[in-house]
Amino acid sequence: MDSLTIQYILITVIFLVAVYYLIRRFLPSKKRNSGGCNKGCGCAMDETKK
Repeated sequence: MDSLTIQYILITVIFLVAVYYLIRRFLPSKKRNSGGCNKGCGCAMDETKK
């Protein structure tokens, strides 16, 4: 392998990691949304926890 091939592979890996990071950052996660909202807002989650 010459140095140009290694550079292209490295650039591709960095690009794919950046795309993966952006997709994970901007698409909603199912794990994060399970907590409900803050206390004292008056929603149904407050009444079910009492």
